[in-house]
Amino acid sequence: MSTMLAARFHEHGERDVLRLEQVPLPRPAAGEVRIKVHACALNWLDVGIRRGPQFGAVPLPLTTGVDISGVIDAVGAGISGWSAGAEVTLYSLITCGECEFCRAGDVTVCPQHQIIGEHSDGGLAEYMLAPARNLIPKPAGLSHVEVAALPVVAGTAWHMLITVARLSAGETVFIPGAGGGVASLGIQIAKFAGARVIASTSTAEKMTKALELGADHVVNYREPDWVEQVIAATGGRGVDVAQDLVGARTWADSLRTLARNGRMVVCGSHSGKQFDLRIPQIYHRQLSILGANGASYNELCQALKLANQGLLRPVIDRVLPLSQIREGHRILEEHDHFGKVVMQIA
Repeated sequence: MSTMLAARFHEHGERDVLRLEQVPLPRPAAGEVRIKVHACALNWLDVGIRRGPQFGAVPLPLTTGVDISGVIDAVGAGISGWSAGAEVTLYSLITCGECEFCRAGDVTVCPQHQIIGEHSDGGLAEYMLAPARNLIPKPAGLSHVEVAALPVVAGTAWHMLITVARLSAGETVFIPGAGGGVASLGIQIAKFAGARVIASTSTAEKMTKALELGADHVVNYREPDWVEQVIAATGGRGVDVAQDLVGARTWADSLRTLARNGRMVVCGSHSGKQFDLRIPQIYHRQLSILGANGASYNELCQALKLANQGLLRPVIDRVLPLSQIREGHRILEEHDHFGKVVMQIA
C-alpha cells in the first residue's frame, strides 16, 4: 500500500473546502511512529483552522484532527518502549523543551509550541505520524471511539478547573454550554473534585443530559432571567468559579454569576475575541480572570486514568464515517450536539 485516504483542505473557507483525497502513505522518521487511526474526534480547533487560523499561518494542504485513538503500525529509528501493535492515544502538544516555561513544567505556554493537527497533519486520515514522546497507552477499558472523545476536552477541563482555577471541595462552579465537549467533562471533573455544579444549556433535553452527568442544577440560557436563576441557586451569593468556554458572547454573563472573590477561567473565543469589560466590577468585587491553554501530558494522563476507572466517562453525541466529515463540521458549527462528534476511520 502506497496511499491512504485523508480529509484535507487546500484553502481556508466554508465546509465545501473539505475534500477526501488519496495521499501518499507517510513514513516515520527517526523518533516517530506511524499510527493506523481507528477513531478521531472533532473539535472547534478543526473548524477554526478550516475557516482561517487565528494565531499564524498553517501549512496547506492540511489534514486536521487532534483527538485520536489507534494502533502503531510502523516505528522509526531510535525508538525504545514502543512497537507495532501497541494501542495508543496522543498528547497533541509539541513544545521546545528548552524555554523557561518548559523547564518549569509550564509547557502549555511554551512560545514555540506546535499542535499535531494544526501545524502538521493530524488524525482525520487512515494513518498519521506522531513523535514517540507524545504517545500515551490507550486506556484498556475503553473502545477506540471512547478514547478519541477524551484527550482535548478532558485535558482542557482538568487544566482549567483543577490546575488554573484551583477548584476545591465545597465550592460552587458555573459551567455554561453544557452540551460542549469541554463543558460535559468539566461537569464530571468538578464533581470528582467535590464541587457543586450549576450548568446552563439551551433545551430541555440537554438540561436532562447535564443532570445525568452530575450537574446539581441546570438553567436554560434562552430564558431572560437565567443569570438570576444561577445566583438564586447559590442562595444569592454567586459561584466561586465560572468556566467560560465560549468567548465574548458569554463573558458578561459569566462574570455576573461570580461571588465576591470569584474566579472566571477562560479557554475559548469562538463566539468573539473582543469584550467591553466594565473594570469597576473587577476590583469592587475582587474578581479574577484566569486564562487556561490546553493541558500538560501529565494532566491528560491523570484524566485518562480516571476515565479508565469509570470515574469520568466520554460523552459522545454521534459517530460518523470519515466520508461525512463535512456533516461533522456542520454539527459543531450549528451546535447540534451534546458531547463529542467522533469520526470512525477503521
